[in-house]
Amino acid sequence: MKTTNKTLLIAGALTASLVSGAALADYPERPINVIVPWGAGGDSDLTTRIWADAVEKELGVPVVVINKPGGGGVVGTAFVANSKKDGYTLINAGLGNMLVTPNFSKAPYSFDSFDPVIKMTAVPLAVVVAKDSPYKTFDDFIAGAKSETLTQGAWGASSSGTILADIIADQAGYKVKYVHAKGAAASMVSVVGGHIDSAVSFPPAFGPHVKADRARALVMNQKMDAFPNVPTFADYGIQGSFEGWSGVFAPKGVPSEVVEKLAAATTKIMQDPEVIKKYQNIGAVVDFRQGPEWIADMKVTYSIMKDAAAKKANQ
Repeated sequence: MKTTNKTLLIAGALTASLVSGAALADYPERPINVIVPWGAGGDSDLTTRIWADAVEKELGVPVVVINKPGGGGVVGTAFVANSKKDGYTLINAGLGNMLVTPNFSKAPYSFDSFDPVIKMTAVPLAVVVAKDSPYKTFDDFIAGAKSETLTQGAWGASSSGTILADIIADQAGYKVKYVHAKGAAASMVSVVGGHIDSAVSFPPAFGPHVKADRARALVMNQKMDAFPNVPTFADYGIQGSFEGWSGVFAPKGVPSEVVEKLAAATTKIMQDPEVIKKYQNIGAVVDFRQGPEWIADMKVTYSIMKDAAAKKANQ
């Protein structure tokens, strides 16, 4: 039988497909790296480490968390966007680096640079002060910020914390001077050390300081059992949802089989009472989501942030 070039091409394609399929069937065969584009000790770092410790038992390979901070999350996020699309380099994703930063700064990536894998948790934003602060309530803080310039810790001019804090301050009628750090954990160190007046923060970062009686949360996005006496922004007439979230994304183009395996492993561990308890202990709410509906919701938020950035640029 005469062998044609077309026959050889078809045979080659089939062979490549079979090899690729076999390789995907064996995924993962080596350690998986998950980049956290923020410093150690913050909410993104802690939530990712809980996930990594649990999911590696399901996958049978080490899942290594690597902190790569810089540029308000841009350095680590861009690194993953340009990484090999094989499922062995993933990114801790959240409101800031996925939906806010690409719209409010010239980031070398966009939401479309990634394939969403899973959402793990949500965390309510709070305004926090030191234990000995003269501002005992959020009303006190608002009055103080209206009468003098107060400092507030955040983690980058275009970070989710700063953008949400601006919306809160605008509705409450005050302004603050932002002092940016490498992450929420670093901001809290400055608060309890008396270097700044306040910080916007999430429970994984401020919770240990509140429990140790070094700090006080004045107001937060929603009621939590761990902080039963803290009022919500809605109690002050501030409209909107102010929360961060933590998830895992892969570079755009990763095989769907990889996403499915990661999502399946996560689905299982997110039902484990011990994993749920670990998240609760750091002040995070398990909010596991995946698939088209979640992605559609994120695209809506992305468009809202894009419009907000355009409005700010024209002011």
